[in-house]
Amino acid sequence: MGKTRTRLPGVILRDVAATDTDAVMRLLADVNPEDPHAFEGVRPNLSLPQEGPLSHYRALMVVAESDEGETLGVLLAGAPLWLFEHPGIDMPLAHLLAERTAAVTAVAVDPEQRGRGIGAALVQHSVRRFTRAGYGLLTLNCSPELENYYRGLGFTVMDAWNMSLGPLNVVGHRWGDTRVAARPLDRYTTFIDVPGLTSPVVSGILPNARMARGAYFDGEQFRV
Repeated sequence: MGKTRTRLPGVILRDVAATDTDAVMRLLADVNPEDPHAFEGVRPNLSLPQEGPLSHYRALMVVAESDEGETLGVLLAGAPLWLFEHPGIDMPLAHLLAERTAAVTAVAVDPEQRGRGIGAALVQHSVRRFTRAGYGLLTLNCSPELENYYRGLGFTVMDAWNMSLGPLNVVGHRWGDTRVAARPLDRYTTFIDVPGLTSPVVSGILPNARMARGAYFDGEQFRV
């Protein structure tokens, strides 16, 4: 993909290239200063060839840079890996869900460039890219201090990710120290409040996977 100019003066977005590796890794090291090597496993992915439907097949890796070529920020996103480890989701279904759901794993902006809206531009760009690629839901984990920030970008913040696989079939995933922010990307994907659950259910990710109207959770199973 070519360069995309943003509304921010002198800031453009483009897909990551192998030559961006060192600059991207420096930015990612700043995301978690207590563990600057937390994203070291990403390094090999930055050298992958660019191909659709996203920037690097089913992964989206985008940098924000100045007109002078200085790397200002980076966003990394792809399939939610927990889908492939969940006991209630078999492998063929996990692959289907991974073509409809995506997770932002990192948004990093140069400390001297923060406050300009670069992070928001990267997130909004990812919304457009995943929407065009046919995805139904974009998610990310966020700490309490960022919840209002992501709400302002159109995300709903929830304690857990509950997803309908059928009228009365729901799988859930919860993170210990963060909450999940999620944003529907198409007209099929909706959030349904279900009595008995503290977080809404994501409905319509797959065909015939809508939550039953009037469903509730009795503490052990879903009923209508």
